[in-house]
Amino acid sequence: MNFLMYIFLIACVYYNKKGNPWFLYHHIGRDGVPTEWFEEHLKNIWFFNMKTLTNREMLNFLEKDGKLPKNCVALTFDDGYYDNYINAFPLLKKYNMKATLYLNTAYVEREENRAFKYLSWKEIKEMSDSNVFDIQLHSHRHMPIFVNTSFDRVVTERDLLDREIQHLYNGKAQIGFPIFGKRGEFSSTGVHVPLEAAKIFKNYYENLSLSGKDNKKEIQDFIDKELKKHLIFENLTDAKNRVLKDLDSNITLIEKHCGYRPNFFCWPWGHKSQDFINILKEAGIKGFVTTRKGTNSLKPDLENIKRVELREFTPLKFKLNLLICRNYLLGRIYQLLS
Repeated sequence: MNFLMYIFLIACVYYNKKGNPWFLYHHIGRDGVPTEWFEEHLKNIWFFNMKTLTNREMLNFLEKDGKLPKNCVALTFDDGYYDNYINAFPLLKKYNMKATLYLNTAYVEREENRAFKYLSWKEIKEMSDSNVFDIQLHSHRHMPIFVNTSFDRVVTERDLLDREIQHLYNGKAQIGFPIFGKRGEFSSTGVHVPLEAAKIFKNYYENLSLSGKDNKKEIQDFIDKELKKHLIFENLTDAKNRVLKDLDSNITLIEKHCGYRPNFFCWPWGHKSQDFINILKEAGIKGFVTTRKGTNSLKPDLENIKRVELREFTPLKFKLNLLICRNYLLGRIYQLLS
C-alpha cells in the first residue's frame, strides 16, 4: 500500500500543471456568481501564476507547437449576458486576464431598449476589440427540437410566454398542444409537429379530459396509432440543412461585428452527437465545447473539451477545482467521479 501511495504521489507531481482546466460561467453578479467571488477566482489564478488563454490563442499554440503551455486555464461565458460586460469585463482587465464568450446572436439587444439583459453589438465589439474577450459560437437561436414522440405533457397557459415552446410551434403554440421529448437542435434529427397535427391532438386531448380518461398510456397509444401519420420526421440531410442555416447566421453576425471568423462551437445545453460533430467540422468548426466536468490535457481532444461549471462556486470551491484540474491526473480522477 505504501508503495502504491508513493507511485501515486510521484504521478501527481509529474502531472501537476499539465492539466488545462476550463471554467464555465453564465451570469456574474446578482443572477449568478457574485462579482466579489469572481474577483477572488481571478486572484487565485494570479496567485498560482496561471495564464488565461482564449480559444483563438489556444488554437494558435496547438497549430504552432502541437500543445498548450503548462499552467494555463480557460475562462468561458455562455450566452451573452449584459452583466458579463458590466461586472466581468472590468475585472478581467484589472487582472490582465482573458476569456471566451460563446454568443447566441439572436438575442443581442439594443442598449436603449434592453428587455432581457443581453449584450448589445456595441458592447460585444468593445469586448472583442480589447482582446480581453474572444467571441465564439453558441448557435444563433439556442433552441430545442422534438426528437421523439414520447408524450411528456401539453402546452399550458404559462408556456405561451416561453420562447422555446413557441419556437417548437413556429410562434403559434396553443394550450393543449403536445410536448414530446426534446433536445438542443444541434444534437439530433427532429420531429416536426405541423399546426394541423397539433390541432388534431388538442381536440383529442380535450375530449379525453372531458371523459375523465386523461392518462399517459392512452394518450401515447393515440400518438403511436394516429398522430404519427401527421408528423414530419427529419432525416440527417434535413437536419444538416437546418443546423447549417442557424450556424451560418451565428458565424456571419460575429464575423461582421468582430472582424474575424469564429471556429469554436459550444453545444447548447451540452447536447451533442458524433453525426453533428462531423457536420460542423465540414463547416469549418475546429473545437467543440461541452458541459462535461473534468480537465483537458495540453494536447486537448478538440471534439470533447470539458469544463467545470461555477454557478454556485465559492472562492474556496473554485480554488480546490483549480488546483485539482490543473493537475491532469487528479483532473481525470475528478472527471470519472463526476
